[in-house]
Amino acid sequence: MAPVKVTGAVVAAAAMVLLSSYCYWSFFIRLSEKKKRKRKEKLSMRNGLVDAIGNTPLIRINSLSEATGCEILGKCEFLNPGGSVKDRVAVKIIQEALESGKLFPGGVVTEGSAGSTAISLATVAPAYGCKCHVVIPDDAAIEKSQIIEALGATVERVRPVSITHKDHFVNIARRRAEEANELASKRRLERESNGIHQAKTNGCTVAEEKEPSFFSDSVTGGFFADQFENLANYRAHYEGTGPEIWHQTHGNIDAFVAAAGTAGTLAGVSRFLQEKNERVKCFLIDPPGSGLYNKVTRGVMYTREEAEGRRLKNPFDTITEGIGINRLTKNFLMAKLDGGFRGTDKEAVEMSRFLLENDGLFLGSSSAMNCVGAVRVAQTLGPGHTIVTILCDSGMRHLSKFHDPKYLDRYGLSPTAIGLEFLGIK
Repeated sequence: MAPVKVTGAVVAAAAMVLLSSYCYWSFFIRLSEKKKRKRKEKLSMRNGLVDAIGNTPLIRINSLSEATGCEILGKCEFLNPGGSVKDRVAVKIIQEALESGKLFPGGVVTEGSAGSTAISLATVAPAYGCKCHVVIPDDAAIEKSQIIEALGATVERVRPVSITHKDHFVNIARRRAEEANELASKRRLERESNGIHQAKTNGCTVAEEKEPSFFSDSVTGGFFADQFENLANYRAHYEGTGPEIWHQTHGNIDAFVAAAGTAGTLAGVSRFLQEKNERVKCFLIDPPGSGLYNKVTRGVMYTREEAEGRRLKNPFDTITEGIGINRLTKNFLMAKLDGGFRGTDKEAVEMSRFLLENDGLFLGSSSAMNCVGAVRVAQTLGPGHTIVTILCDSGMRHLSKFHDPKYLDRYGLSPTAIGLEFLGIK
């Protein structure tokens, strides 16, 4: 009987070995196939320019993480085809306008913008068969309008005035859309009448000579993008940027911080993250001259000096572009915030140079201010937290101001810091 027992034991042991080997190799085969699928997904072809927008990398900003003891992560929106976070907004605005019948192929999208949204609209509009007309303040970095024109859009540079003024760049952009619609309507009526003679002078109608237009006769209408008040802006980030951040962090996120101009990014991301986990803290970082910090922290938009009638003629007294505002937009009203911080121009300049030297990140003014905000949040929450911010655009479109040594020296903003001592970190 003994030999039989030994043989049975051997058979059982062999079976166990075979079973273990099968499980072992089956596991690794499945793991290998999973890795192949992921690699294939990463390398998969995207369908045109629009499909290449979004799903940007989330990177660890090593220098800031090591200095604060927190995991500080930056969403690399400067890697979108148009070079900024505003690509998402441009796509959403145009798609919704086409779906609603407010815009048609051959139409012109108009916008008043300090630069990034204008560049994104000029980049995206041709993919939908549309044109773009941009009204931009003439104090914005000159390379922005050069880029927009190179992309085929029409650029109209105007002097900066209050939003209440009829010739504020946003209000002019709204009028241009109306003019495009009037022109398209007029041309349709002319085609329908098709026989009514109009007086011609040098091949043009009398009306055309009296009323020169920015738009060609073939334009099918105009649509004012209205990035400040159009909630497609908010939806672009609620449906895209926010879910991407949640997925990329696997839900392990403690805080989000960003500056606000239109406030679409801040609103969409903050609302999505707090709906996923109410313990995620969301903060504003606000540049000089903006009233949003006061609104978030004190419940009012004005400072004591402004309340006493000493408000500056130009309240946007900051080197940063595209962020800071003194009114509540519809997009901002969608935000869910736990607090705010005030940043300075000098902090933004110093931060941009620190990140370039230590991380190889060449960032624009709003991105640098966001990183100032990330450090402020880290100092508030303490070590061990994961904080995400937005790297909106690169420094490539900020060469004539934010990255120009002569310009900075003129305003006493030349960088002098060796490390992060400008934020109280030694």
